[in-house]
This record gives sequence, C-alpha cells and structure tokens, in this order.
Amino acid sequence: MIGSNVARVEDPSLLRGEASFVADLIDAGTLHVGFLRSPVAAGRIVRLDLDGALRSPGVIAAIDGDTLSRFAGALPVLHTPDPTFVEATGFGMSVPSVYGLARDRVRFVGEPVAAVVAESRALAEDALERIDLVIDEEEPVVDPRAALDPQSRQVHPETPGNKAAWIRFARGDVTQRGIVVEGRYRIGRHSGVPLECRGVLGAYDARDDRVHLWTSTQIPFLVRRAVCEALGWSEERLRVAVPEVGGGFGPKANIYHEELVVAFLSRRLRARVAWIEDRTEHLLSSAQSRDQFHRTRLTVDGEGRILAYEDEFLVDIGSHNLWVAGVVANTAIHGHGPYRIPAFDIRGTAVVTNKAPTSQYRGAGRPEACFALERTLDLAAARLGIDPIEIRRRNVLTSSDLPYAVGLPYRDGKPIVFDGHDFGATLETAVRLVTESRKRVDENDAGSEDSNPTGVGYAMFIEATGRGPYETARVRLGADGRIWVHSGAASAGQSHKTTLAQIVAEVLSVDLVDVRVVSGDTDLAPDGIGTFASRTAAVAGPAVHRAAEELAKEIRGRAARLLDCRPEDVTFVDGELRDASGDRKISWVDLAEAHLRGGVLSTLPFPDVVERYEPDTVTWVAGTHAAVVEVDADIGRTRVVDYVVVDEGGRAIHPRVVEDQIRGGVAQGIGGVLLEEFEFDSNGQPKSVTLAEYLLPTSLDVPDIQVHHITSPSPLNRLGVKGVGESGTIPVYAAVASAVDAAFQWSIHMDATPISPPSLLAALENDS
Repeated sequence: MIGSNVARVEDPSLLRGEASFVADLIDAGTLHVGFLRSPVAAGRIVRLDLDGALRSPGVIAAIDGDTLSRFAGALPVLHTPDPTFVEATGFGMSVPSVYGLARDRVRFVGEPVAAVVAESRALAEDALERIDLVIDEEEPVVDPRAALDPQSRQVHPETPGNKAAWIRFARGDVTQRGIVVEGRYRIGRHSGVPLECRGVLGAYDARDDRVHLWTSTQIPFLVRRAVCEALGWSEERLRVAVPEVGGGFGPKANIYHEELVVAFLSRRLRARVAWIEDRTEHLLSSAQSRDQFHRTRLTVDGEGRILAYEDEFLVDIGSHNLWVAGVVANTAIHGHGPYRIPAFDIRGTAVVTNKAPTSQYRGAGRPEACFALERTLDLAAARLGIDPIEIRRRNVLTSSDLPYAVGLPYRDGKPIVFDGHDFGATLETAVRLVTESRKRVDENDAGSEDSNPTGVGYAMFIEATGRGPYETARVRLGADGRIWVHSGAASAGQSHKTTLAQIVAEVLSVDLVDVRVVSGDTDLAPDGIGTFASRTAAVAGPAVHRAAEELAKEIRGRAARLLDCRPEDVTFVDGELRDASGDRKISWVDLAEAHLRGGVLSTLPFPDVVERYEPDTVTWVAGTHAAVVEVDADIGRTRVVDYVVVDEGGRAIHPRVVEDQIRGGVAQGIGGVLLEEFEFDSNGQPKSVTLAEYLLPTSLDVPDIQVHHITSPSPLNRLGVKGVGESGTIPVYAAVASAVDAAFQWSIHMDATPISPPSLLAALENDS
C-alpha cells in the first residue's frame, strides 16, 4: 500500500462540493463579527467611541482594545530555539506585545481596532461605519534599513532599535585569499493567498462550559494553546477543530487577532459567533512573508571552488511575526546550501516596521537564502568565465562527502548532519533531462521564426524537513468495524486522508476505504503540533505507523479469543483476521460486534492506541531545479516554458501526491519570482489590496513540470520518509532569475524579485 498511487480519498467530496469549510458551518442563528481596522500605518488612538455602533440595527455587542484587555493578554510567540542553538549562534529576540485589538496605538493599516457583533455581516459592517475613531497619525517606519537608524521612531517599546531578532551562523575563517565576488539581493514581499480566505466560528456550549472553535488553520493545537494562554483559560475550556481548509501554505500556520476575539466573544455572549475573511481583508492584514535584503560575499579559488561565503541579511517582518525565530534561523541555516563551504559567516536581523505582520510562507526563509547563494554562484561563474553548471559541479556534496557535518547545531540543538546520498546526482540528472527536453523542442520548432531569446537556469537547494519536537497519533477500532485515525496534523490540501490511511492500511492489511482519517481536532487526538515545515509525512507518519503497529498487537490478543488460537498466530490478510492455518477467519466487523453488548469482548473497551513520535532531529532533502524561460525583450515579459525538478528525498508514501506537492510549490515559486508583490507607499499604505494589483500565476504562466525523484530513505524513521511540502518552491526564484540572465548571455544579472517587465527593461537598458 505504501508507495502506491491509490485513488485519493479526499477527491470525491471536494469535487462534488460536499466538503465542509468554516463558512459552510454557519447556520441561521449564528451571529457575525465585523472588525474596524486601522486606516493608517502608525498613530496614537485619541478617541474610539462605540456608541453609534451599539445603537445600530441588529447589533448585539461592540468591544475595543481597552475592554478586551481586561480579559485577555498578548498572544505568545510560536517558536523558541533550543538553548544549545541560541548559544552557538548568539540568537536573540525582542518580542513585541500583540493583542487581539489595538490598545493605545495602531501599528499597521488593517490592524483590528474594534469588533462589532450583529445579526448579519452586512449589519455589522454598517455599524462599523458609525464608530467614531480618531487617530493622531505618526510618521510610519516603512524601510527596514532606515528602521535601524538610531534616529528612527520605535515601532514597539519592547523592540529597542526596531530589532526583533538577530543571529550569526558562522564557522571557520572567512578571510581567505582568493577571487571575491559580492552581490546585493532583494526578495519581494508576498504570501500564500489561498483560495479560501481565513474563517473562525466559535460556539459556546453551556453543558460543559466550553467554547468550540472551528478555524481555518494548519495548527489547531497551537491555536488552542495560544488563545487559552492569552485569555487565561485552561485548555479544557476550548476545543479547536479544523474542517476542510482551502489552502494554507504557512500563513494559516499562525495565530491571529480574530481567533482570539471570536473565542472571547462566543463565551462572553454565550452564542454562536462567526467571522469570515473577505479577500480585501486578506490582502490587507493576513500574514505576509519574504521581504528580505541580502548582501553576499563569496570567495573562490581560480577553479571556482568555494573558500568562504558571507551573507548579511535583513528581514522586514512588519508589525510582528510570531514565528520570527524560525524565519530568521531558517534563512541563516539554509544559507549553507548543498555545497562544501569550508568557512561561512551568515548574519541576520529581523526588523519591525509599520507594515502588515508576517509569518511563515512555503519555505520560510529557505527560498531567500537559496536566491542569495545561487545568484552569487552565477555571478562568480560569469566572473571566472566558466559554465554555471560547472561551478556547482565543483562544489556540490557527493557520495564521498555524505553524510556531511556542518559543524553547528540545528534549531533543536542537535548537530546538523546532511543525511543524503549524492546531491551531485540531482544536478547531473537535471542537466540530462533539460538537454533531452530542449532537443525535442528544437526538433519540433525547426523552421520557426520565433526570435525571442531563451535561457536555461539552474539552482540547487537544501532543506531540513520533519522538524519536531513531536507529533501524536491515535488509531482505534470503531463500532462500525472501520479503523479510525486521528492526528494533530491538520490537512490544508496535502491528502492526509489518503497518505495516513495508506500507512494504517498496510500495517493492518485492510482496504483503504475501511480507514477513516479525521485530524485537526483537539478532542480527538491528545496533543499535536500541526502541519507546516514539511513535517507531516516525516513526523505524523511515523506516529501513525507506531500507533497502527501497537493496535495490531492489541487486536491480535482480542481476535485470538474469537479464533481460538494464540495471539501470535493471528494474521491480517485482505481485510480479514485469520488463524495460522487460514481455516478460521473473522471480519473486522465481526471483531467490532464482539465488543458490543452481549458480545464475547463486551467487557473490554474498543481497542484504542495513542502513540507519540519524537524525531531525533531533522532529515534533509536536496535537489536541483532547472528553468527554461523565453523573454520578450520589447515588453520585458518573461515566460517559463519548461521546468525540471530533480530531488533526493525519502520514500514516497504516495508518489503522485509527492509530485503534485512539488508542482504546486513550483507554481507558487513562479508567481513569487515573476508576479507577486505586496507594495506599500511612503505612508505605509498598502498598494496591493485587490487581485488586480496583487498578481497571481494562472495556468498560462505555469508550464508542464517534469519531476524526477531520487529515493534516499531517511535513517531517522522506520518509514524512511522525508518532507516534501516546501522543496518545490525553494529554488524557483534563483533558477528563473538565472535563466533570464542566460537568455541574454549573462550580460545582465537579475538581483531582485519579482522580475517584472519594468525591472527587466531597466536591466536591459543599463546593459546597453
């Protein structure tokens, strides 16, 4: 079963429109929340009068930050690195206070200032217009480089000098003598922009004095933990459940103001209360990402072999980032790349500004680090007059180098050891596949008069996957004879209902339709972390596998009583339980019925096993991407016409799901490198608040993507799996930029994303 391209369990209900998202759970008695959001980027709240809203038709309640502050504190950060990592890297952070509603000051356009509860969303929005809000506007801090100036205004009192986090990831002496190449790079601000915007529904249950919170999130257990901590509730007072989620990509692996406020209001009003984000709200105030500046210095010898690498980067995190430690650490750690780098010094600073908050987004610092390193390698190749492929070939880690110890700890405090087999093989395979593909294209286009320049660009990457600290799984026999699986990992489109079921189906030899996966509910699983950081297959998967094996042991003992044999003689075959001879057998339904009243096993509870998997450390994936672009130099338009992915990953539970995850990641990377950017003016006003300004890739922008997977089983778990969710995105920016340079014979060097028509035309004009 594991390794098979079985039909996905999720597809029928999604394709028929039968799946339930948060908005589908709203009934006629649900009250609706509308949020008044700050119209300015920075300022002091002088007056906030809710009386007009409270007198509006259909309004039930209205609250501001002062009211909420009597019941709720600040939201907690979501990650703190291990002390060993902190000591080795000098990591530190200053945590700003983030409240459900603004108190005293506003710090970005779109920050929630007040909330109104009404009988409908329309009535709530009408009431918002009657709130008297006066803000003494201040000059916003918009440029992260200027934010570090001692004369700059301080965004938060808790972040002196506007520094939210800092790190130095270094080893060896970087003052080597050789050929020095320096670069400056900018990665624009963008985000996941999922098909489904965020949504939260809270319902108070007087029977057990609890709030049931449905939310479109990737991290239900962390939402429960954070909301309860802010409100001072015990975790037993809040149940968090995740219905279907229409895309997450990282921004939904976050804690938001609205989740805290809806949870509070549902309990305060003893009512069913909902907020469904509209697209403008999403583009205005949901977590954004990327937005980094890098200054690199690469020292190589005359043959292009790396002697030392330096990278100093800034991350503009906007008003706050509850994952700031992860984003900054990821950028620093992955700056090493899949290469032999004897000495490196990577320093980073996260800066707060008066922009929308940020969070993780597919890759979370890895694409930015990859862009800086890979672009600098291209620059060095041009300087030395060697092929960009060759400079990578001379430095990439191969079978003789691996496993490779970096010499510093990962965020979990464990030594970083790249556990792959041969990263160089991914480069050679990518070169071969591109060569074959271009040969077919040239043969098909023989005689064509199309004169637009084309180029091929390569980029390599490394990724830590399967981050802990743990994940839990519960596997049980249901009264219906089916096997039920519950996990702390919440699906946002990653096919968990299929892949986790495949693991159980293989262990118990049952049909896939007889395994039901219901994850993302804090009442059904005892604990969990969530779905992000390419971790579900590599952490939740082994937890499910362990639980299934333990359930098998328990069931053998129960079935032995019905089969009149020893437990060790019970076998699982084609959906049945048999004795050693195969003459006696029972179905899973028979076993379940034996636990019901009057049954042989009725004095026993149904078999129900919980297991927790704690990986020793992360497991590493590496690979090579190759992009082929065609550029219309007259209008500056870049089109990706062919794309090849070769990765060295772990064992695939469902190969097609793996390939589709990678293809989806490439599509998002193409959007990021060519189209997407959240822009702000000098007053901190967002300029990308509709999909007319914030451009997303369509099917016309994404070519057929060849995916080639080289299996290198992880030594860290019995399944041999590694993560794959983010690897498709990480090298895209660098590969496409490299291809654009190649299209013009390396006479230009694209150093910023997105590569828009104006930026490309400017580069061509400077070249001329």
